[in-house]
Amino acid sequence: MQNLKPLTGGTSSEVVVVMDGTRPRYVIKQNDPAIVKAEAEFLLTYAQIEKLSRVIYVDSLHRYLVYAFKPGFTRQYSERNKDDLLLSLATEVIAHYKSLREERKYGYSDHPFVEWRDFLLHRTKESEKIIQDVLPPENHRFIHTLVAGSPQRNIKYLLHGDFGVHNFVFAEDGTLSSREALSSREA
Repeated sequence: MQNLKPLTGGTSSEVVVVMDGTRPRYVIKQNDPAIVKAEAEFLLTYAQIEKLSRVIYVDSLHRYLVYAFKPGFTRQYSERNKDDLLLSLATEVIAHYKSLREERKYGYSDHPFVEWRDFLLHRTKESEKIIQDVLPPENHRFIHTLVAGSPQRNIKYLLHGDFGVHNFVFAEDGTLSSREALSSREA
């Protein structure tokens, strides 16, 4: 295995596929160490979910990680199968999430919150800055009131953070790949 082939796509990572002759075998993904660490933690936490990439190796300094190559296409999604995609994600990925230790905090690892509601309020304020002109002020106040009054949550899960279709691998028929799924680029 000497041949490396760069993969193209919309991610901020540098990604290459390691070829075994003409067959793609592994993916090496480099990024900011915080991003590599978070991605590796997610994939290792949910290693039992067959739709997720199988981690082979994580650099001890989190400069890169290696995972098994997943065949499929990243540009195969179309609006017509959105219901199927959402059902697949819910039943084949999210339904298999497992709760985390109680001492874990809510939110992003680089900006944790002790309370779930505080994280939601923070994200609501951040979102309001982005879409402030899309909704009238009374709608923003209504959303803030809903979030502020939401019940406290006690169960914590490690989430992917970006379930955009660009992070999925699809079979030729446009469905979420049955053997392999989350990847960052097309080969």
